[in-house]
Amino acid sequence: MKFRDSKTYTLVITGLALFAMFFGAGNLIFPIMIGVDAGTNVSWALIGFLCTGVLLPVLGMIAVATSQDGITGIANRIGRVPGLVFTVTVFLSTGMLYAIPRVATVSYEMSVKPLLTSGGQPSDITSEDAVGLAVYTLVFFAVVTLMVLNPTELLERIGAWLTPALVILLVVLISAAFFKLPSTAVAPAAKFADNPMPTGIIEGYFTMDALASFVFGIVIIVSLRNRGFNTKQQVFAGTAKAGVIAGTLLALVYIGLTLLGNRVAGQGLTNGAQALATAASSLFGRGGQVIFGLIALLACLTTAVGLVGASVQYFRTLFPRVGYKQMVAVHIAVSLLLANMGLEAILKVVAPLNQFIYPAAICVIVVCLVDIPVPGKLKWAYRLPAWVAFFISAFEALYSTELPAFEGLRYYLDMLPLGQVQMAWVMPALVALIAGMVLDAYQGRIKHEFEDVAESDGAILEGARGL
Repeated sequence: MKFRDSKTYTLVITGLALFAMFFGAGNLIFPIMIGVDAGTNVSWALIGFLCTGVLLPVLGMIAVATSQDGITGIANRIGRVPGLVFTVTVFLSTGMLYAIPRVATVSYEMSVKPLLTSGGQPSDITSEDAVGLAVYTLVFFAVVTLMVLNPTELLERIGAWLTPALVILLVVLISAAFFKLPSTAVAPAAKFADNPMPTGIIEGYFTMDALASFVFGIVIIVSLRNRGFNTKQQVFAGTAKAGVIAGTLLALVYIGLTLLGNRVAGQGLTNGAQALATAASSLFGRGGQVIFGLIALLACLTTAVGLVGASVQYFRTLFPRVGYKQMVAVHIAVSLLLANMGLEAILKVVAPLNQFIYPAAICVIVVCLVDIPVPGKLKWAYRLPAWVAFFISAFEALYSTELPAFEGLRYYLDMLPLGQVQMAWVMPALVALIAGMVLDAYQGRIKHEFEDVAESDGAILEGARGL
């Protein structure tokens, strides 16, 4: 048997493709800016960032693997209507209403526009260059369309072609920074001064990778099935291993980018794109800007391809009469339109949206992992924490809009444990989880034998216990 036909090759390529799909524009700029802003507190900030930027997405992939239906099977565990709201919100936010147009716009501003402007930096770019953005996004989405029209080859195209190029460029940039740029010891910015680790945790929200793990899960499951992973246990193990491969690469890159950002701290840099461009230009001159642009372009392209492919597969389950090509066309058209509205308009929704959806996503992931060793089929342990998280995070999201009408919410949110670090939902959700477990045990859902979990998602959970 040729190595290309082996399961090991499939897992490696799938893991590389998953890393590339996770690693978009935000994954470039957020860790670098943590390095710039955290200063001497960079270690604690990085630990927090890795918790939500790496560990949580890997656990999300393992959670998704407990269901053969991916996110839909997981979301139904919190109730039909809440589950539908959850999945639609996740796919719209990580898809054509936010993440897909964002990566197109960001890739233009970070890779093409600076090369066309003498001495230009990404922060200098304004919305007045509408023609250039329109031409670029047309080409960008044309390439994305070509790559997603054959979904059976999607992962190999990303994993075998684009990921190695992206990783090589990142290694060149990070390695050069360690050899040529001196270390710094600057005071941390205000938000990292007192609570660096919780701040790093919140910053990890903005990668949106925990949500993306739900989105990409179905792509990974379908691909593994097409490549000979026939049993539920094989699909679970393959998805989990691919998640670990992707998570390991993400962690290494994040550590490198954060430390790179720490070496250009103290220069008045205000955003991650500017910091990365400054580092690249300092190291390689004009050629550094080309390297920086290629990294941004590849990162955004691979993420866009993965997000479009996953979102199309999901919405076809809701609208099965719409053909695959027609659904791709809808996604591309909507994303193209929103991308040309400009990055600033797109980014206005990210903070409230993340504050609202992330807590419930974390609850679902945690309970999925608890469900693996616990015999039986949990119900209220899924529903109560997710519902509580939704309720409290809705007020946190309203406050994060910075509208004057919601300023008073901060007083009440801070009355809850961890409220002052924007994690007021944690303790109430934990109490709800304990209550849900007790209620499930009282109603006989937690059993002493495993024979009752031999069907549907339960079979996957049983297989997971044997790994």
